[in-house]
Amino acid sequence: MNTTTLPATLAVLCSLVMFPAVGCRSADRAADDGAAPAAAAPAAPAKGTSSAGKPAPAAAAGTAAASAAGSLDPAAPVVVDYSLEPSAFTKSVAKTDLLEIALGNLVLAQGETPAVKDFAKRMVTNHTAIQVIVTKVAADTQVELPTALDADDEATVARFAAMNGVALDKAYMAFLAEQHPKTLASYRWQYDNCKDAVVKAFIGGTMPIVGTQQRTAESLNAEVNKEEIRLAAEQKAAEQKAAEEAKAKAAADAAAGSSKKKPKSSNFSAKKPAGS
Repeated sequence: MNTTTLPATLAVLCSLVMFPAVGCRSADRAADDGAAPAAAAPAAPAKGTSSAGKPAPAAAAGTAAASAAGSLDPAAPVVVDYSLEPSAFTKSVAKTDLLEIALGNLVLAQGETPAVKDFAKRMVTNHTAIQVIVTKVAADTQVELPTALDADDEATVARFAAMNGVALDKAYMAFLAEQHPKTLASYRWQYDNCKDAVVKAFIGGTMPIVGTQQRTAESLNAEVNKEEIRLAAEQKAAEQKAAEEAKAKAAADAAAGSSKKKPKSSNFSAKKPAGS
């Protein structure tokens, strides 16, 4: 495969993307596809919480499942290894495809929420198509791709396989909402820095799809994990407040201790010498 035939192949990939109302965009526009805003936390306790804002048992279980899959903090920093060579990037794409397909099939088999199962089906379709194309890219660039999950990804799938129903749906969406910004950032960096024409052409055609996946994952996660995100935000705010209060108290204690150590001023007046 070469760079003249790759665009036609990528056009097939774009036709397989099942996200509604979104077509294949240019790679430059795709760079803006990861900016979906997180849902604002409601001011009043949502249904399923006590008056103190503590989760009811069902909400607590959902929080545990979602937090086990990834961060529920929408402002969590995105950490990406920007130093991947084109060959390593190609391998990482294949690795991601294997994990996305495995998790998507798991949600289709054990999930419950219709919107999440529909999204999982789309992910399986998309990443199966990407897998076919990246295999052709690897053949053209003489890169050997992984054909099975590695130990870490097997452990991830096993962790999700222990869940069922809504708990699995929540954990799956929290995981994808956390992972997709990292994946998209890696694509962006490669598009700007990759020197391999074949790999760059693949990125240019695939990055819009990854961007669409990210936006959809964040939007759906904000819906299915709305309560968990709200509680996580409240907990973070409480922790920050406690830290600020502890810092202020430590500063006050230090100031009080410093004032006690200062020598007291003396009012003693020296005696005049005799005969003066």
